[in-house]
Amino acid sequence: MARTFNHKAFGFDPTNAVVLAEAAKLVYGDKSAVASTVQAWGFPHFEWFENNDTQAFLCGDTVKLILAFRGTEPTDLRDWVTDARIYKTHGPGGDVHSGFARALGYVWHDVEGAVHQWRDHNQTLWLTGHSLGAALATLAAASLRLRDAAQIVNGVYTFGQPRVGSQRFAQNFNSALKGQAFRFVNNNDVVTRVPLSSQDYSHVGTLRYFDNEGKLHSDDDLSWWGTFWDRIDGALEELLDKKIAAIADHAMDRYEDLTRKNCP
Repeated sequence: MARTFNHKAFGFDPTNAVVLAEAAKLVYGDKSAVASTVQAWGFPHFEWFENNDTQAFLCGDTVKLILAFRGTEPTDLRDWVTDARIYKTHGPGGDVHSGFARALGYVWHDVEGAVHQWRDHNQTLWLTGHSLGAALATLAAASLRLRDAAQIVNGVYTFGQPRVGSQRFAQNFNSALKGQAFRFVNNNDVVTRVPLSSQDYSHVGTLRYFDNEGKLHSDDDLSWWGTFWDRIDGALEELLDKKIAAIADHAMDRYEDLTRKNCP
């Protein structure tokens, strides 16, 4: 069934949030299943990218393109974000998590080439992902927009995203894309609190927060959350050890369900 999508949206669009949540979940499937679903959604163009455990797909038509990155198992992401070394490397607009940059690098040449090739009717471009995939979608958006101001990124909707880069990276990303980037956080999703801000990692974009009753809030009324999360950073490893293997709040199924309920 074709999906309704506002390809001309400027700023947050609830209809687009639902479709992009679906795409962030869909990319966890295998190539053939994803291709069939995308075709049923009404997208004639589809391309799959896979290299060294990094997976993504690009789909589109004559007015829009959607690029979705696959996440990783929470237990695997734990190894990435709790490693005491947590090195950074130079990225677009500032230093970024070296592991995230490396994962994007496995497919970036092909992804970037496909975006340029398919964007032949000045289509709008939308990026999404969950968990590690959210980090990759953010880095991809930064790579396109911050390295070439002519490359317009119309929306970045992420779910359960860890911090991606330094304060400088966040400042430059937000300067160019904050009004188009929406970072969904579900209640106690611990993955969204790592790597630590004390290690010079900062969040990007505009927060959309699901509270413990499943109600969606914008960051306009949640300024105190930043302080709260910083206070619990010291107990992070304990939280990860006890909760991350089965944490329900990080599941993409839960994010999709909450997005549907709050974005009719």
